[in-house]
Amino acid sequence: MRSAIEERADWAEVERPDLARLAPNGKLAIMFSDIEESTALNERIGDRAWVRLIGKHDKAVRRLVDKHHGYVVKSQGDGFMIAFAQPEQAVRCGLDIQSSLQKRPNGIRVRIGIHVGKSMLRGDDVFGRNVAMAARVAGQADGGEILVSEAVREAVSQCDDIAVDDGREAELKGFTGSHTLYAVTS
Repeated sequence: MRSAIEERADWAEVERPDLARLAPNGKLAIMFSDIEESTALNERIGDRAWVRLIGKHDKAVRRLVDKHHGYVVKSQGDGFMIAFAQPEQAVRCGLDIQSSLQKRPNGIRVRIGIHVGKSMLRGDDVFGRNVAMAARVAGQADGGEILVSEAVREAVSQCDDIAVDDGREAELKGFTGSHTLYAVTS
């Protein structure tokens, strides 16, 4: 069975968003977000409350993506695939998403994963290894957590307002070897 995050990674091959303006050289920071245990939350609060909750979540995420100059590539149900020109934009957006959720007593815990690298742009389509890597990073995150790859950690290392932990090793499906992932702490 495929995870919701893996399905969103595949969407990039189907949709044709206008990403050329965002990254003319093909290098993108890709963020995946997903509500932790969304089915159980839906069951607990009921369909009507769930639909309202998802609507508010969707509106808040889109507002914050716009604030940080990102582009929603795809959203479905309880998750998003978002592209940014710079990794620090993605991390700051993720921090704002997590902060906004902490202010609301709605029971949503979102896991976020971010990776940066060259993605294949064909017309307005984005796909490739780095999209899959971002999805795998997100799949390792817990609710309320933002995980970033080594490439993102390096890219934001000079940003005074972004801090990460010492990292943890993870095996990522489809990728050889072990990869160090870092939790954003501020």
